[in-house]
Amino acid sequence: MRPARPAAIVAILIAGAVVYVLASTQSRPAAVEAGFWFDDVRFESARLGGPLAQDEMATIESVARAELREAFHGLPIVFSERHDARYTIRVVQEVRDLRFKRPVGVAGQSRGIQGFGGSGAVSFDFLANGAMSYAPDDADRAALVAAIGRGVGRTAVHEFTHQLLPRAPIHDSRDEQSYEFRSAARSAQYFGPMRWDLARPMLQRRLGG
Repeated sequence: MRPARPAAIVAILIAGAVVYVLASTQSRPAAVEAGFWFDDVRFESARLGGPLAQDEMATIESVARAELREAFHGLPIVFSERHDARYTIRVVQEVRDLRFKRPVGVAGQSRGIQGFGGSGAVSFDFLANGAMSYAPDDADRAALVAAIGRGVGRTAVHEFTHQLLPRAPIHDSRDEQSYEFRSAARSAQYFGPMRWDLARPMLQRRLGG
């Protein structure tokens, strides 16, 4: 038997690589796109000592997006600023609970339909005020700004989870340091680490990854 020629060996290796890449690509679940953006929001308080500056708003948005990426890391979900994405969250000045006749502010609201997508909003006022309320007495302005970003980002994680799992009872969680916990009125919404409780396995089954 004649030894294989170098050109033939190269061709075999290339063909094998192509087959491997195609198989790997086909086995990966398609990524879901989620749009996340800020409206023109503002905030000031005595605790801050003045209104938020433009560069501080940029920091808040950066921290919020980092929270989203960290929470959904390992899942096939891509975050953008597209308003026509399948799932969307807007950061607005205020979100009111429409179940009440009187004005009642909430951290966020979402609507989702299984297999179709969802939309929702996060309240900048609610979360910025919450960051002021739960901040340690010695927190400086930079720490307060970062806390607002974490509050917004973690609330967005919660709302996207509602959209992705519209039938899941994620509020059954009793872990106050979890994304699923039913209330944003807690220190963990703004300070310290946060973790998944019962929704992560559901998200993995729903999205793959």
